[in-house]
Amino acid sequence: MASIFPLHIGQPDAFTGQWGARLVVALVAGLLLAASYALEPLWWAAWLVPASLLVAAARDCRWRWITSIIASTAVMANLASYYIELNGVSGTAMILLLRIASLTLALRTAEAAARGLSLALAMLVLPMTFAALEQVTMIVSPHGAAGSLAYSQMTMPGLVQVAALGGVPAVVFLILLPGSLAGLWMTRDWTSAQRLAAIAVMAAVMLAVGLFSIGRMRTTANTVATTLIATNQFSGIPRAWEPVWRVYGPAVRSAATRGGLVVLPEKIALLDRKATEAAAQQVSAAARATGATIVLGLEVRDDSFHNRALVSAPDGSLSWYDKQRVVPGFEARDVPGTTPLRTTVAATALGIAICKDMHIPSIGREYAGNVRAMAVPAWDFGRDGWMGARMTAMRAVENGYAIARSSRDGLLGVYDDSGRVRGERLTLGGVTIVRAQMPVGRGQTLYGRVGDVFGWTCVIGVLFTLVATARDGRGRFGLRFPGSRRAVAGDGEPSVEAQTL
Repeated sequence: MASIFPLHIGQPDAFTGQWGARLVVALVAGLLLAASYALEPLWWAAWLVPASLLVAAARDCRWRWITSIIASTAVMANLASYYIELNGVSGTAMILLLRIASLTLALRTAEAAARGLSLALAMLVLPMTFAALEQVTMIVSPHGAAGSLAYSQMTMPGLVQVAALGGVPAVVFLILLPGSLAGLWMTRDWTSAQRLAAIAVMAAVMLAVGLFSIGRMRTTANTVATTLIATNQFSGIPRAWEPVWRVYGPAVRSAATRGGLVVLPEKIALLDRKATEAAAQQVSAAARATGATIVLGLEVRDDSFHNRALVSAPDGSLSWYDKQRVVPGFEARDVPGTTPLRTTVAATALGIAICKDMHIPSIGREYAGNVRAMAVPAWDFGRDGWMGARMTAMRAVENGYAIARSSRDGLLGVYDDSGRVRGERLTLGGVTIVRAQMPVGRGQTLYGRVGDVFGWTCVIGVLFTLVATARDGRGRFGLRFPGSRRAVAGDGEPSVEAQTL
């Protein structure tokens, strides 16, 4: 069966004859990628990315590079000022180069798979490569899973439930799979049997995912009365406690629910040891008066600086948590913590984390199976408030707990263990309050138990693909697989595909 996108790449003048069409498709791919990686992304754009990439880069190594450069530049242009603010010019340039190399690798492995495998197997390779790159990024980047394509789907909770099985790599694999099939379908000749087999595999995957998501999105009846309080009226980190507590104290006393949870933002004040002790006593008194558990963030200065969360139980007892993953550059002076903190609220196991901690899947997984809810003081950068909240909500899906997150310069939000919003509001200059009944999470997930097995499986799969294709000088599989096909008719002979694609 002939392809429906007949690029005659095998002919000598193919590159010059069709560069205009390829360029248009590459630009479309770049726009779709930019919309997918935006700080408030369009969920549907990511589903269209693979087809446009594969069409633009089909069967030509030069166009793999050109497409990668165009698409990666579009993504970075859309986020340039934000990335420069976080990483500097040199760091942003390095991210651009890594994006280009990663995208080129993904297109190269997809091309090799298309030459050597059946359609049902070949369509898995591009999503697998993206998922593998997500896995490696999570491990080597100080920002963890921040910037993952998976967050583009957070407005559609039914599409991210597979994170409970394999984390963000599983979500990325899922959303790129249909587009991978479409791109290969359009750009290559496949037999009718191969096309039918690929459709059957796709239908089976989507049916299984749909049934799993429907079952998982049922919520529990148990809830915790949750109050989130924040204000943007203070500039930077106030160095005096009394002005801060004059704003927050009355709000806590009037809005807290007895037996419930109150969460304030990260770093609401910078205090020395003596001032910290005095502040803690005032928070303790408020907890006793309201009968609520109060969680808030302070930066504490003694012999060194620490980004801490203070937790006061209804009986006034105090405990402290030190932020484990500090923001590179911005929090260089803060000594990171190493230990999770678990407590209880309304007979529910509660974990404590601070802002950036919830960008790191391994830190989120420390609480999997041990808590049913998380309290997260946070401080965003304003324009990334939506993304910061959704990255945190993804940890809820991965690990089976609900999350209450209170942020300066961002969003106040309560999220259940399927990532759905149970209450949310933008933090403003006045005192902003969100009250919600937070459904208690159901606990352990497969991802919480086995960790990054899916992601590392994808890494192994990509390495195997690269090794297998390296065995063959023509960039096709040097090994035979069940259901595989050869793209070359014989040694030294051009393939039928190369002549008529």
